[in-house]
Amino acid sequence: MRKSQIPALVLVGLTVATSPAQAQDAFDACSVFTQEDAGKVMGAPAAAEPANPKVKRPKVVLGCTYTSSKDGKPIAATAQFRIARTPDESARLFDEARLQFQTKPMLISGADAFWSGKTGQMHVRKGKTWATLSVGGQKPGERDVDAAKRLAEILVARL
Repeated sequence: MRKSQIPALVLVGLTVATSPAQAQDAFDACSVFTQEDAGKVMGAPAAAEPANPKVKRPKVVLGCTYTSSKDGKPIAATAQFRIARTPDESARLFDEARLQFQTKPMLISGADAFWSGKTGQMHVRKGKTWATLSVGGQKPGERDVDAAKRLAEILVARL
């Protein structure tokens, strides 16, 4: 298989694996990743995204973002979840993504994890759930690997 086909296959695999129709139970990312957690890892009070009262919240919400500012600069803490059909499928997709990114393996008890410096994101997998976490500024170079690791440890305990 040519290298140019690998990112496309990973993207297709992630799209299939994260389809909300496949998530049988209700899932709300903001109930797993709370505003209190975001405040702890950002080191500043966190604000949730404003809710639109005219829009019904879907049964499956796979992403959650909290914002704040530190030293006069805007920062955010984000968690995007993917739920595969089986733990084996999740492990396969996770390993493919690990090969795609330039990664640094991370040790987190009870989960597989790696840090992608290129994207400024921590990827954590436990069972059939995979979370992509980022904490810090908008640019990948402004993101904090230690804060993302603390967030990963908090979330792994809840998954």
